[in-house]
Amino acid sequence: MAKAILVADDDPDILSIVSMSLEAQGYTVHKATNGREAVEMAREHHPDLILLDMMMPELSGYEAVSEIKGDPATRGIPIVGLSAKAMASDMERATDVGIDGYITKPFRIAHVVATVDEYLKA
Repeated sequence: MAKAILVADDDPDILSIVSMSLEAQGYTVHKATNGREAVEMAREHHPDLILLDMMMPELSGYEAVSEIKGDPATRGIPIVGLSAKAMASDMERATDVGIDGYITKPFRIAHVVATVDEYLKA
C-alpha cells in the first residue's frame, strides 16, 4: 500500500513540483493551500507524513503544527516544515511547537524526496 503524504504550501508552483515528484515515487499525495485546510486534511486523511509550509494564510504553519500535534488523533504524524526562514530562531520556534524536521527554501527536490523516504522507510 502506498504511503500517504499531505503537502501544504500556498505557492502553487512548490505545491505542484513537490506533489508530482512524490507521486512519481509512488506516494499518494493530498494537497492543502493554507494552514486551516492542512489541519482539516490531516484529521480527515491521517497521512503518514506532512510537508508543511510555515508561512501560509488562514493559519500559519506554526499554528497548524500546534493544532495537529495537540489533537490525539493526529499528534503521531511526523511533520516536516518547509520554510524560507532559515534563522536558528525560526527553526527553534518550529521545534517548540512540535515540528519533527525542517527543510529550508529554496530546496532541491531530491532533498525533499530523500527526507520523505527517510521518515517513511520504517
